[in-house]
Amino acid sequence: MTIIEKLKYHDDNQLNEWLDYSDKQTKKFCKELVKFAKENETELKQYCINTLPTEYSSLSIIYEALTEYSTSFNNLLFEEIKRVITLAKQKRIKASYLELLTDIEPEDIYSKDEEIYIDCLNFMTSELSINNDKKFNIELLEVIDWFLIELDEDDDITESKNWVNQIKKLANEGEPAVKLKAREVLKNIDSTDALNSMSFFERVKGMFS
Repeated sequence: MTIIEKLKYHDDNQLNEWLDYSDKQTKKFCKELVKFAKENETELKQYCINTLPTEYSSLSIIYEALTEYSTSFNNLLFEEIKRVITLAKQKRIKASYLELLTDIEPEDIYSKDEEIYIDCLNFMTSELSINNDKKFNIELLEVIDWFLIELDEDDDITESKNWVNQIKKLANEGEPAVKLKAREVLKNIDSTDALNSMSFFERVKGMFS
């Protein structure tokens, strides 16, 4: 089977066989996938576009391989971030499928291609809104939290102030569950100043809604 055929196979059986692979097998395939991508990037990009994200998707294999074994495909990954978030916002896929984006390892994007890293977080935080579906905001905040792990305040990325402000807006004005998630993200980056207090009732409602 070709690389694309193998990806389709894993997608069709919801990664059942892939999840049983040994580390050696997954590493071997990921390296083969990166080699294929370097020679056939357009074909791989089209495969991604044609693949609708699901809970167990071959997209997770692609995202992991392209970030763990290469630094050449950050633009493709950024396009995927925009595509998957847009699909979830339009409710064409479940908001929970945004979790796929945490298979993208942001460390090398941040260290090797800061401009793309900034573009990713600019886009993600711009999609946050108090008017969004609650589940979408919470799942998107999870992805943002994953990317912000790499943020080093010593690098003085001016755009980060806008990211924090977008999250703080939800932390102060969102539904209780969204407020709690936004505050969790802010706590992880030590940016909990200027937050309104939450009542006990709000916190309880947020935990169980």
